[in-house]
Amino acid sequence: MAERGFTAHPTTPAPPLGQASGRQALGPLSAVAPKGWVAQQPSSSMRVAQYGLPGPAGEATLGIFFFGPGQGGSVEANIERWFGQFKQEDGQPAQGRRWTRQVGDIEITGVDVSGTFSGGMGVGNAEPQAGYRMLGAIAVHRSGTVFFKMTGPAQTVEQWAVSFDEFLNSLQAGSVEP
Repeated sequence: MAERGFTAHPTTPAPPLGQASGRQALGPLSAVAPKGWVAQQPSSSMRVAQYGLPGPAGEATLGIFFFGPGQGGSVEANIERWFGQFKQEDGQPAQGRRWTRQVGDIEITGVDVSGTFSGGMGVGNAEPQAGYRMLGAIAVHRSGTVFFKMTGPAQTVEQWAVSFDEFLNSLQAGSVEP
């Protein structure tokens, strides 16, 4: 897996804000944001958290969504929608990679897709963005489902791919201790 061999270092980011260096509640789950992630005010009321991920090609954004127990649609419907937001240069649907794994009692289904990104719900810039990449994950736990969607210039997303994996591996069910 190419992402495991990642050795590039990110540009010097702004210091993390809020709880970016500690465990943060994400609906029914919690996780520890990796060093360099910049906690931001969520740009939508649908987001429970948001991070800016700086990079030489421009900033990527990780939006984290929790709609409530049993809400947000099925894993399959969301993955189909996410893949549908990307096209190849010739206009054909983009190809991507899909994976699943367990982190404790949380089942995670993830995707990695690149191409021309044509937003979706809550995206302020409706212009298609060429050379974009998305790392997405859907974490299913008996207490609820949390959705993770990192989008941005492919070079920037690549820079943060290993830390996204680490972030998902830090997921736990339950509340955050004070």
